Amino acid sequence: MEKYHKTDIAPVENENERDESYQAVNPQIDFTRTRNNYNIIKRQRSYTQFINDKIEALDLPTKVRKDAVLMCSFVVGSDREFFSSLSPREQQQFFVDCTHFFAERYGEDNIISAVVHLDETTPHMHLNLIPIANGRLCAKQLFDRKELQNLQSDFHFVVGKKWNLQRGKEGSQAKHLDTAAYKLKKMKEETAAAEEQKAIAEQAAAGAEQRQVHAEQETQQLEDRQKQLQRETTPLQAAAEVLQEYNDGRRKLNKRDLPVIAAEAAKLKAENGQLEERLQISARDQHDVFTLYQKTEREKQALQSDADVLREIREHAPDKLQEVMETVRQRKLDKYRPKPFKSSGNHWSK
Repeated sequence: MEKYHKTDIAPVENENERDESYQAVNPQIDFTRTRNNYNIIKRQRSYTQFINDKIEALDLPTKVRKDAVLMCSFVVGSDREFFSSLSPREQQQFFVDCTHFFAERYGEDNIISAVVHLDETTPHMHLNLIPIANGRLCAKQLFDRKELQNLQSDFHFVVGKKWNLQRGKEGSQAKHLDTAAYKLKKMKEETAAAEEQKAIAEQAAAGAEQRQVHAEQETQQLEDRQKQLQRETTPLQAAAEVLQEYNDGRRKLNKRDLPVIAAEAAKLKAENGQLEERLQISARDQHDVFTLYQKTEREKQALQSDADVLREIREHAPDKLQEVMETVRQRKLDKYRPKPFKSSGNHWSK
């Protein structure tokens, strides 16, 4: 809950009731979705004019102090997982229920506005009201620490239970951040998680790229080796063709050539066997390298797919990304945490 003085009200209204021409420094706002924002309660006057009219109607005996709190604002919502399980109509009914709760508790006539934002990371509602009780302004008494604790408990009992929401830890001393600080904290956490995932993906991609380069080099070496073997076999192939011509009777046999032919044939047979063996080895090596190349390509495609999924998660589900990173960090800690010693009979074993 935030308290605002007179000079703060117009900027808050500008941020809450923004249209498509609204300019903000908050990078979480997607202006293409601003037209989807809607109001549960919307007055026909500005926030300031509505407040002035209400105060005038109170007929206070003294003039309102310049530092008086004129508006109290609440941000109502839940996490992305909760809203993703609801239809648009159910989401709207949830915010209507929240508005009814505040109207019953503090008076519907005192609610300045209730506007739902759908153009940020997670749907949420800004509800603004004038802190009036017993016919006077009393923000300090109306929203002291005890009342805020009661407000959270009662809100959970009336609204939270209906929508299966869990209440925050009661009595927690955790400091609540204002809206701007909370958004800044969330953006920093999302950025850090995204940078860590990006570094992991880049490291994996670099390793895959190195393996791909190595596979390409091996393939080129095998291709060069195969070409060399083909050059070496060409003369032997020519000699084999001559022998085949003698064998087929297409060339006249010269007795003086018989020893030479026999020697060449023996040499050709031996070298042919060696070359065939080398070609078989080369073919197997080339097949292995091609298999490695295909595996590397698949890994590269998988990494690219993981990177695309990471970008989608970082854009549409930053809360889930943070949960995953926290789980990974916890598992790493558990992995290296020393295991306790257990008793086994009269001896101690780890």
